[in-house]
Amino acid sequence: MARLVSLMLGPLLVVLADEFDTSVAVAGQLAAVTFVTWGITAPLVGPFSDTYGRRPVLLTGLAILAIGVLGSATAWSYNSLIAFRLLTGVGAAMIPPTLAATVADILPEADRGRGVGFLAGSSWLGVALGVPVVALVGDVWGWRIPFYATGFLLLMNLGVMWVLLPRVGRPAGRDLAFLSRFKDIGRNAAPWHVMIANALQQTALIGLMTYFAAYLIQDYGFDEGATSFPLVLIGTGAFFGSILGGLIAGRTYRLLGVAIASLGGGLGVGAIFSLGAPIWVVVASSLVASVLLTVSMPVLMILMLELAGPSRATASGMFGASNQLGSVIGASIGGVMLSIGDFAAVGLFCLVASALSAVMVRFKLQRSMELGKG
Repeated sequence: MARLVSLMLGPLLVVLADEFDTSVAVAGQLAAVTFVTWGITAPLVGPFSDTYGRRPVLLTGLAILAIGVLGSATAWSYNSLIAFRLLTGVGAAMIPPTLAATVADILPEADRGRGVGFLAGSSWLGVALGVPVVALVGDVWGWRIPFYATGFLLLMNLGVMWVLLPRVGRPAGRDLAFLSRFKDIGRNAAPWHVMIANALQQTALIGLMTYFAAYLIQDYGFDEGATSFPLVLIGTGAFFGSILGGLIAGRTYRLLGVAIASLGGGLGVGAIFSLGAPIWVVVASSLVASVLLTVSMPVLMILMLELAGPSRATASGMFGASNQLGSVIGASIGGVMLSIGDFAAVGLFCLVASALSAVMVRFKLQRSMELGKG
């Protein structure tokens, strides 16, 4: 649900631009502002989760997320929708880092890669199932109904989690030590290289996710409902890419694999937006690109958790902040590139970001990890 609400605007950008009398590029900033508050909140939540436990953070995040989504459904202006999307980002930020830390708490080290891979895959499965439904429902009943429906599902989710999440006391022997947790993680170069590489990769991925439906609508004559099948494929590809990343997260060749996948995914996005290929080629390429661009997340997340010691949620939150930094850049600068040079400029921008991520992983991160072991 957290990833769905951050990406559900993709098929609605054109109608939102019409509703609020603006351009698709400006409407794309509605996605960017969600990522801004997500990126600010995610690292701040980690120390509280590490200190006071996972349950209160998860429940609070779900409640805020539901309020933000339901409020978006009632938006009366572009600025009011921005305000509710900012609140949505705060709630969404509290969920993935806490869940990733929970997986690391529960599973032995040998199984954490697959656990994080399945966790990331489940979020993309939500996108694969949810975003196409948003496109279909929005096409038939208008853009507000998808927000109402998603908000209702979040309230149901909150009720289920209230019942199922175990009530445990505060972890023994832990104090908040807010700044020291960040210092312990950030004093080494490797975590910073992980976060930079991840932010660049997310830039390319969110550039594709945010503007692909609008590209199909404007350049290939699709309506909102017709974008549902391509969006299913992108979400499905991201699901399998996350699973694949989880499977290689414990392998010795994991960094080389991430670098190759990143470069390949960037080339795919560049080709999608730039070449004007037949529609079946564009849709097939989007599937392949989404697989390649999501291989890195479980691998880099596991590296971050390995470097974190007992402050897993803090590290996961910092990693989440790098996710959202890349998402902000992908959505906002992608919109700027769209206004400057049409969709081909968006494709080139995503290619450059993904190539830089591959270089960071293959050289800087590889080197810092070797120095750390030494």
